[in-house]
Amino acid sequence: MLRFDESYYQEVIRKHHYDPMDFNPIDFGLNSVEPKSLQFKWLCHYKGNEFSEAFEKGKPCIVTTGIGLSGIPHLGTLSQILRAIFLQQNGLKVQVVLGDLDSYNARNQPLEVVVERAEQYKEFIKRLGFSETMGILRAQYDQTEILRTAYLISKVLRDIDFKEAEEDLSELYQRKGIYPGIEFPVKQAILLMTADFIHLGRVDGYTNILITLGLEEHLYVQIANKVVERMQYPFKIGSMYSRIIKGFNGYPKMSKSIPESSITVNMPYEKMSQMIMEQEGTYAEPIDSVVYQMMCAVSYYTIEELEELYNICEHGGNAWLNAKKKYCGMLYEICSAWDF
Repeated sequence: MLRFDESYYQEVIRKHHYDPMDFNPIDFGLNSVEPKSLQFKWLCHYKGNEFSEAFEKGKPCIVTTGIGLSGIPHLGTLSQILRAIFLQQNGLKVQVVLGDLDSYNARNQPLEVVVERAEQYKEFIKRLGFSETMGILRAQYDQTEILRTAYLISKVLRDIDFKEAEEDLSELYQRKGIYPGIEFPVKQAILLMTADFIHLGRVDGYTNILITLGLEEHLYVQIANKVVERMQYPFKIGSMYSRIIKGFNGYPKMSKSIPESSITVNMPYEKMSQMIMEQEGTYAEPIDSVVYQMMCAVSYYTIEELEELYNICEHGGNAWLNAKKKYCGMLYEICSAWDF
């Protein structure tokens, strides 16, 4: 089974010429966000420094991310939401796209289910602190003009481009019967996702776009940059990728489509606590601990507190058990914003 461990990260970074950010010094921040904060919240970037420079020069810049709606939010989803809110609260324009049509096509979800779920996600994200007056929070179904952008950019895309954008977890999803592979509905989902990115520059006038996703989704950014190059658009697309939160029960990541892999936001406290306290499994170092990864991605800890928790996790014992117990309370409080 695919493992999102350090070897995987380093191979992706090497193969695609990304810049290492994780626990290594970097030479840029984002507005009021210091480099050290970026290092804890994201693993690597592609042209993130160019976005930072453009922002400092006052150019029209926006951060964008997409959220799948194939199920109730789990901690991987929640981590992307909290990162988007973090950047917004630090002065950046942020867009969050709710992928209702993506889930309709790529995950074969009923349309009425994903449309209703999009409204629940919207309310949840606002309760967590996202401001619609300072950013964009929208569902794909609501913005039909982006379908025009999707149609226009499809002229320069070929079947091989979609095959090359297939997620690294595609094989696992196919074995579980969740995902059909790169067939026409999935190509449509990838095309619309690409249009979500491109539309910001083609129509909305942003000169620099920064996409934030999990590292396993980095190929979606590549297909967007292929469109920019082939259509000779004048705007630039960069990206920052976060470390994937490992799944419970041996799964490489938490997935909404694989319930046994994850903690969901509607999980009872007793079950959530039991998984955190008893189902962490083994790890070679703290960064490979599913619970420490959760603490970094879904919490209100400061950088200094996370550094301290790293040392506690490394030594284990009662101190680590107490830290996990305290985290259970914080996590449950965050998740309680979902009460649908």
